Amino acid sequence: MEYLDAIRGRRSCRNFKNQPIEKDKIHIMLEAAIYAPSPANRQPWEFIVANNPIYNMRLKETSEKTKEKLAERSGWKWLPTFNIDFLLQVPTLIVVVGDPSRNGAEQFLDVPSPGYVEACSASIQNMLLAAHAQGLGTLWFTLFEKADARKIFSISEDKDPISIICVGYPVHTGNAPARKGIEEKVKFID
Repeated sequence: MEYLDAIRGRRSCRNFKNQPIEKDKIHIMLEAAIYAPSPANRQPWEFIVANNPIYNMRLKETSEKTKEKLAERSGWKWLPTFNIDFLLQVPTLIVVVGDPSRNGAEQFLDVPSPGYVEACSASIQNMLLAAHAQGLGTLWFTLFEKADARKIFSISEDKDPISIICVGYPVHTGNAPARKGIEEKVKFID
């Protein structure tokens, strides 16, 4: 698969087949993740791969509570009806855990940036594209409280659960959502 086809064809998946994923496909995703760029090559990521449905159930329970809290705080009318039952369908969860102690030089700027989060985000994108290239569907899931993720997946307090990637075989692939054009989102300067 050509890289632009992978980028243009990847979709967020919320409907998964009841089919386990081969370990070699997960390994390819993880290898893609660890080849992401990171500030000063600090590689501030760790990954937890969960294939036991008990983790899915615990995540769904806590995420339902989080969804209610966010709907109240945001006022977003669509949020209470946002269905997260796909958490019970998806066969594999990959928790992306960042290590704040592994920032690069950007931590010493006048206004420091969280380089470890940015690096973990690059690793996530690599994983999503590697999954898509292998016929897998993914969802970059962030509808959880970090304290809940730490408890569910036994993550220490000094680490930051950045995201949970839902991975499985998609029931179907949806159409691309509308994107704004380059002329609207890019400024060229000379």
